[in-house]
Amino acid sequence: MKNIKRTVIWRLIIEFLLYPIYNFLWNFILNFNAKILYFLWIVKKNSFFNMGKEDKLLISNDINFTKIANKIFQEANHLKEGAKKKLFDPNDPFLKEINEAQSQLPYSISLYEGLSPELKKEIVAFASSDKMITTACNYMKIFPILTRVQVLLNIPREGSTPRSAILWHKDGFGFKNLDFFMTVSDVDENSGPFFCIKKKIKAGIFKSFDYVMTRTGERNKVSLEDFDKQFKDENQIQLIGKSGTGIFLDSFSTFHRGGFCKSNDRIMLRFCYQSHDAFCENFLIDKDYFIYDDSVTKDNTKDMFKKFIFFKKPSTFMKFLSSKLIKFYHLIEFKYKS
Repeated sequence: MKNIKRTVIWRLIIEFLLYPIYNFLWNFILNFNAKILYFLWIVKKNSFFNMGKEDKLLISNDINFTKIANKIFQEANHLKEGAKKKLFDPNDPFLKEINEAQSQLPYSISLYEGLSPELKKEIVAFASSDKMITTACNYMKIFPILTRVQVLLNIPREGSTPRSAILWHKDGFGFKNLDFFMTVSDVDENSGPFFCIKKKIKAGIFKSFDYVMTRTGERNKVSLEDFDKQFKDENQIQLIGKSGTGIFLDSFSTFHRGGFCKSNDRIMLRFCYQSHDAFCENFLIDKDYFIYDDSVTKDNTKDMFKKFIFFKKPSTFMKFLSSKLIKFYHLIEFKYKS
């Protein structure tokens, strides 16, 4: 079977048979409720970022992106020094919470928890705005769940090498999603731009490499050298630009990698729009309030769309099924030669 999954015939079977069949089942069976909400939502909304038939879209000079990015920067910039102390302190409990590959020389830490409640509320409102949700709807073809809101600081570390999320990978947690990354600080080549390949890979969720790395944080990741053997000539998108430059992409099907800071820090905002069949740790957290903005509660959220995007949780059966689906994706994957 391993050799078969490297053949052109298997790639064609994936692209023209297995993917279309599974895509239909995912849309209309696994996500039936989200599909109904999608139809109800989409007939009323016509403002969105048009991704066309692509699985990524780079956006520059959007005034709303710039405004929220500047507000985040003003607060996040004051949190940097305290965050760096945690990264440089080998005895800080933070090190027990991160993966093995990153703990070697920690380079990334969350700033979101230190932001003011007012700013968190504004960030969540931006993430759940009509235009952002409609963009996710138009790509995913179902109504999404907002599963992640992050503001992350990345810093350069002397003697460090690319590892963990800085290596090429796809996020192997589900079938289809839409991620949003936005520069909060200005980003250039020295401050670790985010990378993804420009080309859309047909049925990309079902294509991967033979992964050989074993450290936590590096499983299902590909070294820069091995990746170049297959995609060296492919154009790459770099998330470089002024504060407020953003990119939408399907991180389940698009090979991408995080920024390796050479000499400057980088602050990045990230949202994840997913479905209830995705394998997501945040689905294990069941609160009466939205974990990224505690002013949003189940009691004060009456709108059915907002209630779904903030509080939809998979059933016990779906949690069980999610893990099986991830194994199924890996089982049928076409394998690139590395």
